[in-house]
Amino acid sequence: MTKPATIVFSNQKGGVGKTTLSFNLGIWLASESYKTLLIDTDPQGNLSKSLVDPVSSTGQVYPGFGLYEALTGIEYEPEEVKPNLWLLSGNVKLASLEKQLISELDAYTRMRDLLLEEKFYEYDFILIDSPPSLGVLTVNALTASDFLIIPMNPSLYSMQGTNDLMATVSKVRKNYNPALNLLGVIINNYDSIPTITREIRKEIEETFKSKVFKTVISKSIQIEEAIASKKGVTSRKTKVSEEIKAIGKEMMIRSRYLLTEACPELVERVSPDDLEKL
Repeated sequence: MTKPATIVFSNQKGGVGKTTLSFNLGIWLASESYKTLLIDTDPQGNLSKSLVDPVSSTGQVYPGFGLYEALTGIEYEPEEVKPNLWLLSGNVKLASLEKQLISELDAYTRMRDLLLEEKFYEYDFILIDSPPSLGVLTVNALTASDFLIIPMNPSLYSMQGTNDLMATVSKVRKNYNPALNLLGVIINNYDSIPTITREIRKEIEETFKSKVFKTVISKSIQIEEAIASKKGVTSRKTKVSEEIKAIGKEMMIRSRYLLTEACPELVERVSPDDLEKL
């Protein structure tokens, strides 16, 4: 069996689109017949709540046997929430786990070891939604991943903290995961009318250069509506749904996952010219 492409969405700033991108890209990949696993490492569990209904006021998510159980040796099973789409849910129990792991020898590698289990090789893609912090759970997600995507809003101070994130990535590469690659930066929630957002977009592009995805995600209420309805935005034919699809295709091109033996048919979907552009 071939190892799936594991991609983490990370940025210590909140509200930049980590969860919405994980949610919508996961649903799009599943709709394209790729077996996709979503992992929610955020104690807030927003990704999980966007796919299944909480069953209590504390936000406990059905079936209740998710990432916490998987990382603590309790019996668990990813839940199939849609055709070709599975969820390893997160909830408030992860906050206590983060404190517990600090004193453990495998504090930063437990998720990597988990994903080496044979059951995870059944998937084509694993997308990991991380918390808005650079704590133990985020480092676990980085250590377990092949690729990092940084979502960013073109707003004031959007670049603030980026140096801290990249310093953490550098330490993860040195100590735990030398194969971790920055797949790219996705500009999210973009409104081209205000001058300031155009200027900030230019600043992001000048900083990250070719690492910036060519497609940006427009500011749109449709994204929130899609989450509220537990349906991906790609279920509608709109501008933002086309942007998500374009981001998904570029994500596959950038990861070169389309060139692996696991999915040779993907090669037919992308021309050599597309690969040369990256």
